[in-house]
Amino acid sequence: MFPTKSKSLPGILLAASLGWLIAIAPHPALAQGSDVNNSTIVFVCLHGSVKSQVAAAHFNKVARERGLPYTAISRGIQIHNSVPAGIRDGLSRDGLAPADEVPHQLTTAEASGATRVVAFDAVPDEKKGTSDVTYWSDVPPATKDYTAARTAITRHIDELVSTLAR
Repeated sequence: MFPTKSKSLPGILLAASLGWLIAIAPHPALAQGSDVNNSTIVFVCLHGSVKSQVAAAHFNKVARERGLPYTAISRGIQIHNSVPAGIRDGLSRDGLAPADEVPHQLTTAEASGATRVVAFDAVPDEKKGTSDVTYWSDVPPATKDYTAARTAITRHIDELVSTLAR
């Protein structure tokens, strides 16, 4: 069908493009600086590029599969500027992608606004806000053994999800 006077080809292409962009737009809680709310779980590791990325990606998969109204984000204390290739590869083998393409620093507002904050490394008092932080300090280094780290993280996620589902 050819465009009519009321519909121009550029307008149709723009509408189609916008529809596609809307369809792939990330959950609002995933954008840096967005409002974190009581359906947000914040995973925190030192650099925001390894364990918190693995945890957020796996948590979001489980939450989607189980129809839970939660979204996880990954944050760090001393940010690295990218997710290491070994972590990207491990997540890819699991059928996942990093929770964030670029690691983000934890803010006090995010910690205070989240329903849960789970950390793999110490969170400074000035970053905790009003949150109670749960520590998963038994997770081995993911950059040395992705599979062992993922196994420990997913075990913790199963326990966390069972408490959230109640």
